[in-house]
Amino acid sequence: MRLFPLVVWLLASVAWAQADAGTARPVVSVLYFEIDDRLGELTIFRKGLAEMLITDLVESRQLSVVERSRLEEVLKEQKLQGTKAFDQSTAVRLGQLLGAQYQVTGTVLPHVKGKLLIDARVISVLEARVIASARAVVVDDDVLAGEQELVAKLLKGLTDPTRLSLTPPPKRAYKLPLQTAVTYAQALDAKDAKQPEKQKVLLTEVLKAQPDFILARVDLAALAK
Repeated sequence: MRLFPLVVWLLASVAWAQADAGTARPVVSVLYFEIDDRLGELTIFRKGLAEMLITDLVESRQLSVVERSRLEEVLKEQKLQGTKAFDQSTAVRLGQLLGAQYQVTGTVLPHVKGKLLIDARVISVLEARVIASARAVVVDDDVLAGEQELVAKLLKGLTDPTRLSLTPPPKRAYKLPLQTAVTYAQALDAKDAKQPEKQKVLLTEVLKAQPDFILARVDLAALAK
């Protein structure tokens, strides 16, 4: 990806935020998904999945989405960093602390023939109940395609409760293999641990494998400042 499209993407994001200024939008937070024990070595992937979901939910333009860094802060404050799975009551409590009206959480499970199943649910923090669910299968080792399918379904589930017409983000034209997604998640973990040199090495590795992955490119650019 050239620098020019990246700049255009960032400017467009600012324009959307300005256009929505002053408008009360539903607040959504994304919790880390549980990784099934049979996928133990992929536990770190949940950080990358959360960041991807947050970015695509933001692109609906009508939701306020809690940043992953804020989730990290609250998890540390509540001593829940190592929590493998969040039950509904914990999810609701975290939603209250994050100032969110809706929580997105779920599970990543092994599927047939080496595929992955991402199973998600949306919890209303106020009502303390599940209001929508969605699932997507990662096929052909393309995490991005599976994640974007999941986002489209989640937005559809959120449309009625929020009385909004939520538009899924445009389909990305590139593929993101699972191993590259895991490396990106490791870079996020290095960022959380305040290890910029390690983060830089991992992001460089991600972009070598997939130069079009915008999230890694933005993070690497931020390190250069």
